[in-house]
Amino acid sequence: MQGRERFLRAIHFEEPDRVPHALQFWPNTIERWYSEGKLKVDFRRKVEFNPLEPAREYLNYEMICDYFELDMIPPWNTGSYFYQTDFSPMFPVKILEDGGDWLIISDSWGVVQKVRKDWASVPQYLDFKVKTREDFEAIKERFDPEDPRRYAENLEERIKRAVEEGRFPIGWGFPGFFGFGRLMMGLKRLLIAFIKDKPLIRRMFDFWSDFVIKMAKRAVELQVDYLGIWEDMAYRNGPMISPKTFKELMVPYYKKVTGFFRRKGVDVAIVDSDGDITPLIPLWLEGGVNGFLPLEVKAGVDAVSLRKEYGDKIVLFGNISLNALRMGPKAIDEELSRKFKHLLPGGGYIASTDHHIPPDVSYDNFMHYLKRVKEWGKY
Repeated sequence: MQGRERFLRAIHFEEPDRVPHALQFWPNTIERWYSEGKLKVDFRRKVEFNPLEPAREYLNYEMICDYFELDMIPPWNTGSYFYQTDFSPMFPVKILEDGGDWLIISDSWGVVQKVRKDWASVPQYLDFKVKTREDFEAIKERFDPEDPRRYAENLEERIKRAVEEGRFPIGWGFPGFFGFGRLMMGLKRLLIAFIKDKPLIRRMFDFWSDFVIKMAKRAVELQVDYLGIWEDMAYRNGPMISPKTFKELMVPYYKKVTGFFRRKGVDVAIVDSDGDITPLIPLWLEGGVNGFLPLEVKAGVDAVSLRKEYGDKIVLFGNISLNALRMGPKAIDEELSRKFKHLLPGGGYIASTDHHIPPDVSYDNFMHYLKRVKEWGKY
Protein backbone atom coordinates (compact mmCIF):
# COMPACT_ATOMS: atom_id res chain seq x y z
CA MET A 1 0.00 0.00 0.00
CA GLN A 2 1.32 3.45 -0.92
CA GLY A 3 1.19 6.65 1.09
CA ARG A 4 -1.80 8.25 -0.61
CA GLU A 5 -4.09 5.24 -0.14
CA ARG A 6 -2.82 4.76 3.40
CA PHE A 7 -3.60 8.40 4.24
CA LEU A 8 -7.03 8.38 2.55
CA ARG A 9 -8.10 5.25 4.38
CA ALA A 10 -7.00 6.60 7.73
CA ILE A 11 -8.72 9.99 7.41
CA HIS A 12 -11.95 8.17 6.51
CA PHE A 13 -11.72 5.90 9.57
CA GLU A 14 -10.61 2.77 7.81
CA GLU A 15 -7.60 0.72 8.88
CA PRO A 16 -4.75 0.69 6.34
CA ASP A 17 -1.83 -1.75 6.51
CA ARG A 18 -0.05 0.56 8.96
CA VAL A 19 -0.54 3.99 10.46
CA PRO A 20 0.31 6.85 8.07
CA HIS A 21 3.44 8.67 9.22
CA ALA A 22 4.40 12.28 8.49
CA LEU A 23 7.16 14.50 9.91
CA GLN A 24 8.83 17.87 9.49
CA PHE A 25 12.38 18.83 10.42
CA TRP A 26 14.11 22.10 11.18
CA PRO A 27 16.92 22.56 8.63
CA ASN A 28 19.56 22.80 11.38
CA THR A 29 18.44 19.38 12.69
CA ILE A 30 19.43 17.78 9.41
CA GLU A 31 22.63 19.86 9.39
CA ARG A 32 23.55 18.60 12.87
CA TRP A 33 22.97 14.94 12.05
CA TYR A 34 24.86 15.21 8.78
CA SER A 35 27.81 17.09 10.29
CA GLU A 36 28.07 14.49 13.07
CA GLY A 37 28.41 11.74 10.48
CA LYS A 38 25.26 9.99 11.74
CA LEU A 39 23.19 10.81 8.67
CA LYS A 40 24.90 9.52 5.53
CA VAL A 41 22.65 11.27 3.01
CA ASP A 42 22.61 15.05 2.58
CA PHE A 43 18.96 16.15 2.33
CA ARG A 44 19.80 19.82 2.05
CA ARG A 45 18.51 21.37 -1.15
CA LYS A 46 20.68 24.42 -0.47
CA VAL A 47 23.52 25.01 1.96
CA GLU A 48 23.77 28.79 2.04
CA PHE A 49 21.01 30.75 3.72
CA ASN A 50 18.87 33.02 1.58
CA PRO A 51 16.69 35.22 3.83
CA LEU A 52 14.27 35.86 0.98
CA GLU A 53 13.22 32.20 0.96
CA PRO A 54 11.39 30.27 3.70
CA ALA A 55 13.54 27.87 5.72
CA ARG A 56 11.39 24.97 4.49
CA GLU A 57 12.83 25.45 0.98
CA TYR A 58 16.21 24.16 2.17
CA LEU A 59 15.27 20.50 2.56
CA ASN A 60 14.45 17.97 -0.15
CA TYR A 61 11.41 16.32 1.39
CA GLU A 62 10.96 13.82 -1.41
CA MET A 63 14.37 12.37 -0.51
CA ILE A 64 13.54 12.54 3.20
CA CYS A 65 10.25 10.69 2.73
CA ASP A 66 11.91 7.99 0.64
CA TYR A 67 14.77 7.54 3.11
CA PHE A 68 12.66 7.42 6.29
CA GLU A 69 9.63 5.76 4.61
CA LEU A 70 7.23 8.61 5.37
CA ASP A 71 3.80 8.91 3.77
CA MET A 72 3.45 12.58 2.90
CA ILE A 73 5.62 15.53 2.00
CA PRO A 74 4.57 18.17 4.53
CA PRO A 75 2.18 20.86 3.29
CA TRP A 76 3.69 24.09 1.98
CA ASN A 77 7.10 22.50 1.35
CA THR A 78 8.65 22.48 -2.11
CA GLY A 79 7.96 19.21 -3.91
CA SER A 80 4.87 18.34 -1.87
CA TYR A 81 1.66 17.31 -3.54
CA PHE A 82 0.02 20.16 -1.72
CA TYR A 83 -0.86 22.84 -4.21
CA GLN A 84 1.88 25.45 -4.32
CA THR A 85 -0.30 28.55 -4.28
CA ASP A 86 0.65 32.17 -3.52
CA PHE A 87 -2.05 33.84 -1.42
CA SER A 88 -0.06 36.95 -0.62
CA PRO A 89 -0.59 40.52 -1.93
CA MET A 90 2.68 39.86 -3.80
CA PHE A 91 4.75 42.78 -2.57
CA PRO A 92 8.39 42.75 -3.72
CA VAL A 93 10.56 40.78 -1.28
CA LYS A 94 13.65 42.71 -0.22
CA ILE A 95 16.38 43.10 2.35
CA LEU A 96 16.08 46.34 4.33
CA GLU A 97 19.08 45.95 6.64
CA ASP A 98 21.98 43.50 7.12
CA GLY A 99 23.14 43.16 10.70
CA GLY A 100 25.74 40.45 10.22
CA ASP A 101 24.10 37.41 11.82
CA TRP A 102 20.60 38.81 11.26
CA LEU A 103 18.67 40.69 8.58
CA ILE A 104 15.60 42.88 8.42
CA ILE A 105 13.47 41.93 5.42
CA SER A 106 10.10 42.81 3.94
CA ASP A 107 8.24 39.76 2.60
CA SER A 108 5.54 39.25 -0.05
CA TRP A 109 2.85 40.12 2.52
CA GLY A 110 4.59 43.44 3.20
CA VAL A 111 5.52 42.19 6.68
CA VAL A 112 8.76 43.68 7.99
CA GLN A 113 10.64 41.18 10.13
CA LYS A 114 14.01 40.53 11.70
CA VAL A 115 15.38 37.07 10.91
CA ARG A 116 18.47 35.21 12.07
CA LYS A 117 20.68 33.77 9.38
CA ASP A 118 21.03 30.42 11.15
CA TRP A 119 17.28 29.75 11.66
CA ALA A 120 17.95 29.56 15.39
CA SER A 121 14.72 31.36 16.32
CA VAL A 122 11.41 32.49 14.91
CA PRO A 123 11.36 35.89 13.17
CA GLN A 124 10.75 39.09 15.12
CA TYR A 125 7.85 40.88 13.42
CA LEU A 126 8.26 44.65 13.24
CA ASP A 127 5.55 46.12 11.00
CA PHE A 128 2.43 45.23 8.99
CA LYS A 129 0.58 46.85 6.12
CA VAL A 130 -2.94 47.23 7.54
CA LYS A 131 -3.49 49.71 10.36
CA THR A 132 -6.84 51.20 9.30
CA ARG A 133 -9.92 50.23 7.28
CA GLU A 134 -8.61 52.40 4.46
CA ASP A 135 -5.36 50.43 4.43
CA PHE A 136 -7.28 47.20 3.98
CA GLU A 137 -9.44 48.59 1.17
CA ALA A 138 -6.28 49.71 -0.63
CA ILE A 139 -4.46 46.40 -0.27
CA LYS A 140 -7.43 44.37 -1.58
CA GLU A 141 -6.53 45.51 -5.09
CA ARG A 142 -3.37 43.40 -4.95
CA PHE A 143 -5.32 40.14 -4.56
CA ASP A 144 -6.04 39.06 -8.12
CA PRO A 145 -7.04 35.36 -8.18
CA GLU A 146 -6.45 35.21 -11.93
CA ASP A 147 -2.78 36.22 -11.72
CA PRO A 148 -0.88 33.21 -13.16
CA ARG A 149 2.03 33.88 -10.80
CA ARG A 150 -0.11 32.59 -7.96
CA TYR A 151 0.01 29.02 -9.24
CA ALA A 152 2.88 26.60 -9.65
CA GLU A 153 4.07 25.92 -13.17
CA ASN A 154 2.73 22.78 -14.85
CA LEU A 155 0.05 22.51 -12.17
CA GLU A 156 -2.20 20.15 -14.10
CA GLU A 157 0.67 17.86 -15.07
CA ARG A 158 2.00 17.69 -11.52
CA ILE A 159 -1.35 16.71 -10.03
CA LYS A 160 -2.08 14.19 -12.76
CA ARG A 161 1.30 12.58 -12.09
CA ALA A 162 0.63 12.60 -8.33
CA VAL A 163 -2.63 10.71 -8.82
CA GLU A 164 -0.96 8.17 -11.10
CA GLU A 165 2.00 7.63 -8.75
CA GLY A 166 -0.11 7.37 -5.60
CA ARG A 167 2.88 8.05 -3.36
CA PHE A 168 1.55 10.98 -1.34
CA PRO A 169 -1.85 12.52 -0.55
CA ILE A 170 -2.85 15.63 -2.51
CA GLY A 171 -3.86 18.57 -0.34
CA TRP A 172 -4.97 22.13 -0.94
CA GLY A 173 -4.77 24.72 1.77
CA PHE A 174 -4.81 28.36 2.68
CA PRO A 175 -3.87 30.72 5.52
CA GLY A 176 -6.94 30.64 7.76
CA PHE A 177 -8.97 33.64 8.84
CA PHE A 178 -7.03 34.39 12.00
CA GLY A 179 -3.85 33.69 10.05
CA PHE A 180 -4.86 36.11 7.29
CA GLY A 181 -5.75 38.80 9.82
CA ARG A 182 -2.43 38.40 11.59
CA LEU A 183 -0.48 38.63 8.32
CA MET A 184 -2.37 41.80 7.47
CA MET A 185 -2.37 43.55 10.85
CA GLY A 186 -0.03 41.79 13.25
CA LEU A 187 -1.20 39.89 16.32
CA LYS A 188 -1.70 42.80 18.73
CA ARG A 189 -3.64 44.99 16.31
CA LEU A 190 -5.76 42.00 15.19
CA LEU A 191 -6.73 41.08 18.76
CA ILE A 192 -7.76 44.67 19.48
CA ALA A 193 -9.85 44.72 16.28
CA PHE A 194 -11.73 41.58 17.38
CA ILE A 195 -12.99 43.65 20.32
CA LYS A 196 -13.14 47.23 19.03
CA ASP A 197 -13.67 46.95 15.27
CA LYS A 198 -15.83 43.95 14.46
CA PRO A 199 -17.04 45.49 11.17
CA LEU A 200 -13.44 45.48 9.92
CA ILE A 201 -12.98 41.84 10.98
CA ARG A 202 -16.15 40.84 9.14
CA ARG A 203 -15.12 42.80 6.07
CA MET A 204 -11.69 41.15 6.03
CA PHE A 205 -12.99 37.63 6.58
CA ASP A 206 -15.81 37.98 4.06
CA PHE A 207 -13.28 39.14 1.46
CA TRP A 208 -10.89 36.32 2.38
CA SER A 209 -13.51 33.56 2.12
CA ASP A 210 -14.50 34.76 -1.36
CA PHE A 211 -10.85 35.01 -2.45
CA VAL A 212 -10.01 31.54 -1.13
CA ILE A 213 -12.92 29.96 -2.98
CA LYS A 214 -11.88 31.65 -6.22
CA MET A 215 -8.33 30.42 -5.74
CA ALA A 216 -9.54 26.86 -5.11
CA LYS A 217 -11.57 26.40 -8.27
CA ARG A 218 -8.71 25.10 -10.42
CA ALA A 219 -7.67 22.64 -7.73
CA VAL A 220 -11.04 21.06 -7.06
CA GLU A 221 -11.50 20.42 -10.78
CA LEU A 222 -8.26 18.39 -10.73
CA GLN A 223 -7.93 16.51 -7.42
CA VAL A 224 -8.00 17.44 -3.75
CA ASP A 225 -7.79 14.73 -1.08
CA TYR A 226 -8.03 17.05 1.91
CA LEU A 227 -8.24 20.73 2.81
CA GLY A 228 -5.49 22.20 5.01
CA ILE A 229 -5.92 25.42 6.99
CA TRP A 230 -3.08 27.21 8.78
CA GLU A 231 -4.21 29.19 11.82
CA ASP A 232 -1.77 29.09 14.80
CA MET A 233 -4.24 30.90 17.04
CA ALA A 234 -3.58 29.34 20.44
CA TYR A 235 -0.75 29.17 22.94
CA ARG A 236 0.09 27.11 26.02
CA ASN A 237 -2.84 28.44 28.09
CA GLY A 238 -5.55 28.36 25.43
CA PRO A 239 -6.92 30.17 22.37
CA MET A 240 -6.00 33.78 21.63
CA ILE A 241 -9.68 34.73 21.34
CA SER A 242 -12.67 33.48 23.31
CA PRO A 243 -14.96 30.73 22.00
CA LYS A 244 -17.78 33.30 21.95
CA THR A 245 -15.80 35.60 19.66
CA PHE A 246 -14.70 32.67 17.50
CA LYS A 247 -18.31 31.54 17.05
CA GLU A 248 -19.51 35.03 16.17
CA LEU A 249 -16.70 36.19 13.88
CA MET A 250 -15.08 33.06 12.44
CA VAL A 251 -17.50 30.11 12.27
CA PRO A 252 -19.69 31.65 9.51
CA TYR A 253 -16.68 32.08 7.23
CA TYR A 254 -15.38 28.61 7.95
CA LYS A 255 -18.78 27.26 6.93
CA LYS A 256 -18.62 29.20 3.69
CA VAL A 257 -15.27 27.72 2.65
CA THR A 258 -15.70 24.16 3.95
CA GLY A 259 -19.20 24.07 2.44
CA PHE A 260 -17.73 24.88 -0.98
CA PHE A 261 -15.20 22.04 -0.66
CA ARG A 262 -17.77 19.53 0.57
CA ARG A 263 -19.97 20.29 -2.43
CA LYS A 264 -16.92 19.39 -4.52
CA GLY A 265 -16.44 16.10 -2.69
CA VAL A 266 -13.67 17.13 -0.25
CA ASP A 267 -14.94 15.98 3.14
CA VAL A 268 -11.85 16.33 5.36
CA ALA A 269 -10.59 19.75 6.51
CA ILE A 270 -7.53 19.80 8.80
CA VAL A 271 -6.56 22.84 10.87
CA ASP A 272 -2.92 23.39 11.81
CA SER A 273 -2.62 25.33 15.06
CA ASP A 274 -0.11 25.09 17.87
CA GLY A 275 -1.13 25.57 21.49
CA ASP A 276 -4.16 24.40 23.45
CA ILE A 277 -6.94 24.38 20.87
CA THR A 278 -9.33 22.14 22.81
CA PRO A 279 -11.87 24.88 23.75
CA LEU A 280 -12.35 25.67 20.04
CA ILE A 281 -12.74 22.14 18.71
CA PRO A 282 -16.58 22.04 19.01
CA LEU A 283 -16.78 25.34 17.12
CA TRP A 284 -14.38 24.21 14.41
CA LEU A 285 -16.59 21.14 13.99
CA GLU A 286 -19.57 23.46 13.63
CA GLY A 287 -17.61 25.34 10.96
CA GLY A 288 -16.93 22.16 8.97
CA VAL A 289 -13.39 21.40 10.20
CA ASN A 290 -12.89 17.78 11.25
CA GLY A 291 -9.12 17.29 11.57
CA PHE A 292 -6.46 18.82 13.83
CA LEU A 293 -2.67 19.00 14.06
CA PRO A 294 -0.09 19.04 15.62
CA LEU A 295 -1.89 18.53 18.97
CA GLU A 296 0.85 20.06 21.07
CA VAL A 297 1.60 17.99 24.16
CA LYS A 298 3.35 20.73 26.12
CA ALA A 299 0.17 22.83 25.77
CA GLY A 300 -1.80 20.08 27.50
CA VAL A 301 -3.45 18.60 24.40
CA ASP A 302 -3.96 14.84 24.69
CA ALA A 303 -5.07 12.95 21.59
CA VAL A 304 -6.23 9.94 23.62
CA SER A 305 -8.68 12.12 25.56
CA LEU A 306 -9.87 13.76 22.33
CA ARG A 307 -10.51 10.36 20.75
CA LYS A 308 -12.55 9.29 23.76
CA GLU A 309 -14.57 12.53 23.65
CA TYR A 310 -15.14 12.89 19.90
CA GLY A 311 -14.77 9.37 18.49
CA ASP A 312 -14.84 9.32 14.71
CA LYS A 313 -15.94 12.95 14.43
CA ILE A 314 -12.34 14.17 14.25
CA VAL A 315 -9.13 13.11 12.52
CA LEU A 316 -6.14 13.39 14.85
CA PHE A 317 -2.68 14.19 13.48
CA GLY A 318 0.44 14.31 15.67
CA ASN A 319 0.62 14.47 19.49
CA ILE A 320 3.81 12.40 19.88
CA SER A 321 5.77 14.43 22.41
CA LEU A 322 9.11 15.83 21.26
CA ASN A 323 10.21 15.70 24.89
CA ALA A 324 10.00 11.91 24.69
CA LEU A 325 12.31 11.98 21.67
CA ARG A 326 14.72 14.18 23.58
CA MET A 327 14.72 11.87 26.60
CA GLY A 328 15.48 8.61 24.82
CA PRO A 329 14.27 5.06 24.14
CA LYS A 330 12.38 4.39 27.38
CA ALA A 331 10.37 7.62 27.14
CA ILE A 332 9.76 7.05 23.44
CA ASP A 333 8.45 3.53 24.07
CA GLU A 334 6.13 4.72 26.83
CA GLU A 335 4.78 7.57 24.68
CA LEU A 336 4.14 5.49 21.57
CA SER A 337 2.74 2.50 23.47
CA ARG A 338 0.07 4.58 25.24
CA LYS A 339 -0.86 6.69 22.22
CA PHE A 340 -0.93 3.91 19.61
CA LYS A 341 -3.00 1.61 21.84
CA HIS A 342 -5.88 4.09 21.82
CA LEU A 343 -5.41 5.98 18.54
CA LEU A 344 -4.72 3.29 15.93
CA PRO A 345 -7.86 1.10 16.17
CA GLY A 346 -10.49 2.12 13.64
CA GLY A 347 -8.27 4.57 11.75
CA GLY A 348 -8.62 8.34 12.00
CA TYR A 349 -5.03 8.96 13.12
CA ILE A 350 -1.84 10.10 11.35
CA ALA A 351 1.32 9.53 13.38
CA SER A 352 3.57 12.56 13.84
CA THR A 353 5.39 14.51 16.50
CA ASP A 354 3.78 17.59 18.03
CA HIS A 355 6.06 19.95 16.08
CA HIS A 356 9.08 19.93 13.75
CA ILE A 357 11.99 17.70 14.83
CA PRO A 358 14.46 20.14 16.52
CA PRO A 359 18.25 19.87 16.60
CA ASP A 360 18.31 18.85 20.27
CA VAL A 361 16.81 15.48 19.31
CA SER A 362 19.73 13.14 18.69
CA TYR A 363 19.88 11.02 15.55
CA ASP A 364 20.01 7.83 17.64
CA ASN A 365 16.86 8.78 19.55
CA PHE A 366 15.09 9.68 16.31
CA MET A 367 16.01 6.36 14.73
CA HIS A 368 14.67 4.51 17.77
CA TYR A 369 11.43 6.46 17.43
CA LEU A 370 11.27 5.62 13.72
CA LYS A 371 11.91 1.93 14.40
CA ARG A 372 9.10 1.77 16.96
CA VAL A 373 6.60 3.53 14.68
CA LYS A 374 7.32 0.94 11.99
CA GLU A 375 7.08 -1.95 14.46
CA TRP A 376 4.08 -0.83 16.49
CA GLY A 377 2.17 1.06 13.79
CA LYS A 378 0.98 -2.02 11.95
CA TYR A 379 -2.69 -2.97 11.97
